[in-house]
Amino acid sequence: MAKNNIKRKLVPAIAMLACSAVMLSTATYAWFTMNKEVSVTNMQVKAKADQGLLINEVATATDPNWDEEATANQTTGGIQLHATSTANTNSWFYAYSKKANDAAAATASANSANLSGTYNSLTATEYEAQAASAGTNALTQVYYRDIDGDSAYDEGEGYYVKYTYYLKSSSDALTPSLAANGESLQIKEVTVTGNSGSAALDKSIRVAVVINNKAYIFAPLNDAAGTYYVGTGHTVTTPLTGNGITNVTSIPSVTTSGTPFYVYLYFEGEDANCKTNNITSTLDDLTVSFKLAMVENAADVTCNGVTVSST
Repeated sequence: MAKNNIKRKLVPAIAMLACSAVMLSTATYAWFTMNKEVSVTNMQVKAKADQGLLINEVATATDPNWDEEATANQTTGGIQLHATSTANTNSWFYAYSKKANDAAAATASANSANLSGTYNSLTATEYEAQAASAGTNALTQVYYRDIDGDSAYDEGEGYYVKYTYYLKSSSDALTPSLAANGESLQIKEVTVTGNSGSAALDKSIRVAVVINNKAYIFAPLNDAAGTYYVGTGHTVTTPLTGNGITNVTSIPSVTTSGTPFYVYLYFEGEDANCKTNNITSTLDDLTVSFKLAMVENAADVTCNGVTVSST
């Protein structure tokens, strides 16, 4: 009799354990509801400089490759990226949903009820670096979360890619200004070409340019989400659709080393286009390009970047 009682008690316990195991095994990333990651192959990033400015993949003052364009070419196989979310390129988040077809979405007052737990913070200390090569390739860093505990980057662990470029004047040092009749340094003509635009997922691509401790986040494709909330802090983000008016007040002269700026490429999970069942899993021949230019201010202008600090 006692044995039967024990069996009766064990059966539901075992069933509960099995159910929990199934739930854990079917939990998936809350964004990319049908794909855990997207492969970006043959990716190229082009940073261009307008007249009066020089750009390079390295900072060295005497390097002969200072000119109007610098590039970053993907020289290895596809970079696999999970969706992530950021409001300032400093704090990054990822999420898990309770079921494969549940989508996360932060609002002004709450996180998604579909989340298993809450938004998780990424640690921005793990990355796989591809060294800079003047005239050929900027420093490229794939930031990832180590899943298998080997302390090394593996395909399928990436979240965003960061590129490093350098800028200086083609003559004397420049002093950009936000005042009327002055010239401000602006980020212009941010575009994504290639495979992009053919599927919903593409519209969630974000290009963030960081310079002088300000981030300028662009949603370069039509029909991208206009406004959304990010992570546990519900910090509202409105991507730029026009020029990024920077707060830069000094650009070094031609005889000195360049000042660094950074470009991030990622898929914004909070964009509604990142929550569809009808998405592609591979983006081929993707080219991201933008231009830095000194623009005369007809009136006072205002920096429209966000401070690179924790939310």
